[in-house]
Amino acid sequence: MFGFLSLAKLPFAIQEERDFPITDASSHITNTGRFIEDQEIKMRNLLQEVYFGKTKDVVYDLRSVDSLEKARKQRELQKELAGLLRK
Repeated sequence: MFGFLSLAKLPFAIQEERDFPITDASSHITNTGRFIEDQEIKMRNLLQEVYFGKTKDVVYDLRSVDSLEKARKQRELQKELAGLLRK
């Protein structure tokens, strides 16, 4: 079976081959269903890693680690030092 998935316009192919036992005439339906479910889980996990992992990185890069009060005090100190250097 062959699957195609495009994430962020970076196409790649997921290809896997497996052998399943055939016990009766309808076992191929069960085997195909199991195979498709496994591929869906793999694709979902990959999507979660790429999409949510990237989103988490962006959020942590944008989010302020220090408190706003600390940042305000640091700016005031910078202004005070810059004023002293100008004298």
